Amino acid sequence: DELKSKRAWDLAISPAKSLPMNAFMLYMSGTGVQVFSISTLVMLLFSPFKAISGMEKAFAQYKPTASTSSGDPLLLQKIVYMLANLLPIALALWKCRQMGLIPTGTGDWLAFETRGVVR
Repeated sequence: DELKSKRAWDLAISPAKSLPMNAFMLYMSGTGVQVFSISTLVMLLFSPFKAISGMEKAFAQYKPTASTSSGDPLLLQKIVYMLANLLPIALALWKCRQMGLIPTGTGDWLAFETRGVVR
């Protein structure tokens, strides 16, 4: 059971281990809107959701055989896994902001402004 717990912790922090490589890929893609940078962003945005949706299946093999507690014995590992999967999403949103794909300035909302009537 102790070995299963260690393996579950390895699985829980595995998304955070790939974060430096993803950050380097985003850095190398530049700030232009090109096919490579958009495909990298799409991968960073959608793969964590896919991983979180399959979390129960991923942790199924690490369930302890003799569980004495009434709750989920891998709850802490699952929470860390979810938080580690949110880091690539935050990184992708930051890159979208750097590329200008997220409307953050006042000039991005000019189409919704109304002008006053001149008398």
